[in-house]
Amino acid sequence: MKRIFVVMLSFFLMLGVSTATAQFRPSLAFGHETWPSMSVSNVKVDGPSAESMNDIEVWTDTRFVRASYPLLVQGGRTYLDLQAGFQRIQYRYDGWMEAMPRPTDAYIVDVTVLAQRQLSPRWSLVGQISPALKSGLEEELIRDDFAIEGALLASRRVGERSVLGFGVAYTTTFGVPFPIPVLQLERQGTLWSGGPAWRGSALLPSTLEAWVVPARRLEVGMQVRTLGDRHHLTEGGHALGRPYSDYFDTVVGPSANVYLTSWMKIGVESGISLHRQVQVTDGRDEVISFEPDQSAFLRWQITIGGQSPLAGQ
Repeated sequence: MKRIFVVMLSFFLMLGVSTATAQFRPSLAFGHETWPSMSVSNVKVDGPSAESMNDIEVWTDTRFVRASYPLLVQGGRTYLDLQAGFQRIQYRYDGWMEAMPRPTDAYIVDVTVLAQRQLSPRWSLVGQISPALKSGLEEELIRDDFAIEGALLASRRVGERSVLGFGVAYTTTFGVPFPIPVLQLERQGTLWSGGPAWRGSALLPSTLEAWVVPARRLEVGMQVRTLGDRHHLTEGGHALGRPYSDYFDTVVGPSANVYLTSWMKIGVESGISLHRQVQVTDGRDEVISFEPDQSAFLRWQITIGGQSPLAGQ
């Protein structure tokens, strides 16, 4: 969900007052992200079993699908994007003690409303609200299986090529949900006179990216991102009152988008982890935490519809 917010927020802010010329096309995206089986380090256990947790390995795998329906309202002054998404995060282990609570498979279903309101030729306001179900779905749903996140950001166009934004978000980007300040920087141009277009963006403290467009059908870029989430553990066998699994990953690597047609895009992202952390808590205090060793990852996504430089051909 945070990745969708970053992508759409970047699109909104760079468009600035140009929403009248935007492509309002629904989209459906689906894809897969995988991490290989890796040893872990810095294992911390609240109890006498810490020594037996030093030889474990963990593997994660995520599949996702997301739908988006954009539209203009209020005479074209407000841009809405209505989204619905589903993720399944799978965990597999070697060497884990059965008696110890552990992160379990997670199912995340969210509905997101993201809006941009044009306040003046230079100022705009972007907001997001995302109620979600985040659960292992092993037992009957309870209040702890549901969560809500949101963000509010004001942006100002600076000149013809830059945008500066600032605001606040309530997010699980770093695992535990809490409010964080948000700073948005955008810049676009050409590498040289008549050369390929480029754009750079930063949504601090979570994302930094740069893209070059060497051809109409191709975008290549480099990204540094921190993404995370929290879900309620519902698998039995533990004595925790309100068990949660928190995780976050900081990764760096190249990305590419290939526009096959005006209605289909393939995106590929790879790289290595700079830092990964997973923990189990009782809602407040940490019970188990560990850091999977540095490793490579691969993510692919197919998008049908949505924004495309080939639209209208």
